[in-house]
Amino acid sequence: MSIRVGEKASMVQAGEHADDRQNKPGIADVLHEFTLGNVILCIFMAIAIVLRGVMSFTLHIWYPWTQGADDALLMRQALPGYESSDDSMTLAKNPGYGYWIRFYSKIGLSADAAQFCIWLLAALVLGFALWHLFHNRVLAIFTFLYVLWNPLAFENWLGTRLYRNSLFAPLTFLLLGLLIVFLGMVIPLRGRRADESPQRSSHSNNAVPSFRISPLQYCLYALLGVCTGMTMCLLYLLKEDSIWLLPMFVFVILFKTFRIVRSKVALLSKVLLVFLSFVPLVTLFVGVSASMQHIQWHFGVSLLNTRTQGELEGFVERIYLIDNPEQTTDIWAPTSSIQKAIDVSPTLQDNHQLIQELFHSGFVAPDIQQNPIRGDFLTWQIRAALQNSGQWNNESQVQRMFRDVNAELDQAFTDGRLRETDKIFLTSGMVPRSSGEISELIKPTLRAFRWNINDLDMFQITTGFNDGASNPQNVAGLEKVRIDPSNPNPSILSFFTVEDANRVSAVLSKVYAAVNSLLFLLFVAAIIVSIRRMILRRSAEVVALTLSILLFLYALVYVFSVVWFTQFLHTEYVTFFYSAGSTAPFVVTAFFLGLGALSAFYRSECRVEEK
Repeated sequence: MSIRVGEKASMVQAGEHADDRQNKPGIADVLHEFTLGNVILCIFMAIAIVLRGVMSFTLHIWYPWTQGADDALLMRQALPGYESSDDSMTLAKNPGYGYWIRFYSKIGLSADAAQFCIWLLAALVLGFALWHLFHNRVLAIFTFLYVLWNPLAFENWLGTRLYRNSLFAPLTFLLLGLLIVFLGMVIPLRGRRADESPQRSSHSNNAVPSFRISPLQYCLYALLGVCTGMTMCLLYLLKEDSIWLLPMFVFVILFKTFRIVRSKVALLSKVLLVFLSFVPLVTLFVGVSASMQHIQWHFGVSLLNTRTQGELEGFVERIYLIDNPEQTTDIWAPTSSIQKAIDVSPTLQDNHQLIQELFHSGFVAPDIQQNPIRGDFLTWQIRAALQNSGQWNNESQVQRMFRDVNAELDQAFTDGRLRETDKIFLTSGMVPRSSGEISELIKPTLRAFRWNINDLDMFQITTGFNDGASNPQNVAGLEKVRIDPSNPNPSILSFFTVEDANRVSAVLSKVYAAVNSLLFLLFVAAIIVSIRRMILRRSAEVVALTLSILLFLYALVYVFSVVWFTQFLHTEYVTFFYSAGSTAPFVVTAFFLGLGALSAFYRSECRVEEK
């Protein structure tokens, strides 16, 4: 007995789409899937996870406790007594990593276990996201293994160092996976599944299907929104420039809202879905606001940090703004610019000891004329000068003082005593540049972007290790992340040493460089094929390909900003350290989307030929 397509559609139950009804597996199908091949696959995946865990627990997270402005500062934010302190370093950096350490230590995880778990979670989520989008099991498994064994997890500064940069890559993979699932949930992202023919699809390439939504789907959509918002919140709180992720995050939410508005669901369902689509943004806002309120309660300022936000940052920004031929891409704040600011600010002139410390201690010692302030170090120098001159009573007092200073500088710009530069600012916290200085960044940007594909000339095996020193600061840090200070670098397997693990990571970096090069070629091929199919009006993968291109370009823009910032250091590894953990997941996810689209093209063509 045959049933026509129209009759099948009429048999669909509430809350189901016709294609879901056709592809819904029964008990017999589930048992059929439980084959020897699938059992072997599950065993293989389990072995891959266990071996990956062995790598993490062998190489270890290492804590450089002597880095007072970096690792030790972030650890300090996680230790008891932090909220009762108030000095020039207390709010020098965002609090996100301190929250992360507090969280995993509270639930009983060590630093090694927490780092392994976040990579495992990222691999699972992104693998599921690609399966959810393309229904391609091979691609999903490949994605899972790729993320799980990514050599960035074993890199000396980007993977095994107890510092916030080691969290960027897995968290970004996790966020992108959640956003892909978010985009495809309830309202499908793609025009049709890759394993459907045009005849079987109940809707056109561009139309959004009509179907009813179950209460469970609403709940899962809301839960997904909360998880996505929490992940974005942690990323936002990790680093001072994490605002670069916000435009992408907002775009995804607005794009999802647009698709819901265009959909054919009932009006009440549409309104509810639009409301739920903003749950990630609301969660982000609530999380960041809660952190700022926590800081306000303990330190009297509603800021995530007072080095790149607030009145101190405003003072540094105004120094950069002063027109001065002595300002270069190395010397962002020339001594003469600082002196001009002092000359128009009675508040600064009244603080002789502050000026003395600013010009003769710290980064510029013994004298600022001999050692001018390089790069963004004025943001650190001014804080140390305030502390050493006795002008730092508390955060709120410093903010009030420099509010007055900034008002005096603004008046000087207004009445012409100070003249603004005509150079171009990328952000207020970085040196402005002329068009010629900007063009100089093109080659180093492309070189730095290439590290997302092939990082062999930058990748460093883990050479750091935990110090067994009995210094209280070291011991407190190790104990906080559940590392035994008396045996801080234990061996879990006698036959697999740190040297063995480093050899594995070195081989992995070479393998991934080759795989990434192939993925890039396939990505380009997918774009070419997509353009051809769009011309023929046969492409159902336009959205996925467009998103992949946007991810690719978005990463390129961020690399450009990092190069703008780090050029004064003249050390490429620092640029790699600042950029790769954040941008590599964008580039790789773009490749995965392109690969999924290309496989969908191929499967679609094969079905057409079979017809």
